[in-house]
Amino acid sequence: MKVILEERSGIIKDNNLKSQLVQKGFGFRKGTETCLDLFECLYFLENKKIKVVDKNNKVIAKDRLEKICKKEIANFINKYLVFKEFINKGFIVKEGNTFGFDFRIYRKSKVGEHTHTEMVVDVLKNKIDNNQLIKSERLATTIHAKFVLAIVDKEEKIKLLKIERI
Repeated sequence: MKVILEERSGIIKDNNLKSQLVQKGFGFRKGTETCLDLFECLYFLENKKIKVVDKNNKVIAKDRLEKICKKEIANFINKYLVFKEFINKGFIVKEGNTFGFDFRIYRKSKVGEHTHTEMVVDVLKNKIDNNQLIKSERLATTIHAKFVLAIVDKEEKIKLLKIERI
């Protein structure tokens, strides 16, 4: 099934695919279209669930999509590893840029049921910025979510640290 890559998202044209993905918590609305973010596009391309094409219907291979993702999203590789970690643990993962985080994490729920953000996640870039850490923890507390700092080591193992005030 095809997804058309435009800007920072993939537009889903197939109604069956839209339905399947939305039921499982993937995708988002952009005007009248249902789209996948770049993380979701790469994830489903890797798992051979979709075929990604450009506006001219030319197939975009996995390595080309990875290059696009790296260009569009800072620290993409580490963020993608964290994205997959949460997906594989059964969570719904959404981009968190609107709220100042890398990801918003939700528990799976019944189709159409709105759930509250359970966690917000920042993927460590290089070193911990104390001021940003404090701001992120305060914001997470304000929206009643857990704040998690994800650290990817050299072996691509992920450490998740829950940050909270005591």
